[in-house]
Amino acid sequence: MVRRPSLPRILVALCLLGSLLGAASVATASPRPVPVCSPCDRGLVSAAQAHDQPVRIERSTATMRVHRNGSATWTVENRLNDADPFENATLRESVAREAVMVHDARLLSTNVSGDTLRLRYRTPAVATDAPGGVLRVDYFRDDPGAMVRADLGADRLTLVAPEGTVVGHALPGADVSGRRMTVTSFESAGDGPFVTLVPEDDPLAPLWSLVAIILPLAPIVGRNLLLLVAVPTLVFAAGLGAVAWVVTAAGLDTERARPRRRALAVVVLGLLALAHPLAPGLLALGGTEPPLLAGAVGVIALGGALTLPAVRARLSLARLAGLVALAFAVTVAVGFVLRAMPGPHVGDHVVRRMLVTLPVYAVTLVGYATAHGGLRRALAATAATFALVLVTTFPILSQGGTLYFLGVVLAVIGGVAGVVVGSPLFLLGHGLPGPADGDTRRGDPDTTVRAPTDPD
Repeated sequence: MVRRPSLPRILVALCLLGSLLGAASVATASPRPVPVCSPCDRGLVSAAQAHDQPVRIERSTATMRVHRNGSATWTVENRLNDADPFENATLRESVAREAVMVHDARLLSTNVSGDTLRLRYRTPAVATDAPGGVLRVDYFRDDPGAMVRADLGADRLTLVAPEGTVVGHALPGADVSGRRMTVTSFESAGDGPFVTLVPEDDPLAPLWSLVAIILPLAPIVGRNLLLLVAVPTLVFAAGLGAVAWVVTAAGLDTERARPRRRALAVVVLGLLALAHPLAPGLLALGGTEPPLLAGAVGVIALGGALTLPAVRARLSLARLAGLVALAFAVTVAVGFVLRAMPGPHVGDHVVRRMLVTLPVYAVTLVGYATAHGGLRRALAATAATFALVLVTTFPILSQGGTLYFLGVVLAVIGGVAGVVVGSPLFLLGHGLPGPADGDTRRGDPDTTVRAPTDPD
């Protein structure tokens, strides 16, 4: 006896998920791009212009000395096209104070030597204590919703670690020598890099450095897995469970289903998808969305295979899963063919681009299991394929920005869309014969043993 999913449980789960999303507010402000060393670049230029002193920085260098308490003392030297106006101490300090665009920074001193303006300031909390005596420098990371590190600002930046420590994990492209790390450019991937300062001569320093980086990423990964993966996956699974409950409660007679007609209907839907403006099909391979074109071919392959009586006669949940995998393989193959052609644009990550079709194909398993048992197993497998799509789509290591929850909403909408788009395949799976049925059910036009009065 096939166990029916509980509709009240499904509704409760959907309500809880809706409340979770509703509690999250979406910020509208855009983060401002700032250089690593603001008074080395436009920070100083803008501050000088605000005081009616247009200047041009011809060369800038900065030294960032990190202290054991996590603060850092900066020494910035800017060679200007005209430093004469800054002989005025009042003007010089006002411009320098406004140029340091760092929260809680404190200006220490300023002076002019020839055409060079030199200023010193201190920034608190640029580094954090980590296990193993490591100092983790978070200064180069973005602050979600507030600012992003756009560039270096200085022509050369040198970070100096405290006494007794050396640079462990450095910025990309840095020149590291013991306590000193020197960079001439800043490459910010994702949310920006960590820098670790590890105890000198510690054989376990590389391990502690790795631990120091993993610790702050763990809650970020956990939050992303919850909101960007788990929540939309539960919506997708709950939606399929609701469809299974409705179909079972409606008492659709699987014994009178015509699986060949349903399979042909799926083939027709695949052909219609090929004719869609977004996937013009074989006559216009310049379609704007190759996954739709390749996915339609996979649907045709799956439906076409299930029109064959020999295939339906030997069906089981495992064998149907094999057909689903075969349809996905066809989709990936078409994706590689499209990538090799000059028309449609398919990037290097063909499998990842085509992965979105796999959970839709797998909905066939849920329909089959609703009729013949194993629903929980089929739901779990199908939900896992959807979760895999989300993990490969969203940057799980990202802190997220002002539009973070828009991504959550889009992922949830994707879960609902997956249920809607997969409904024809659900009905196809629901109408297929079970392991003990073979292909001898009444009403199938391709039965092995057919009654003389069979209308098909």
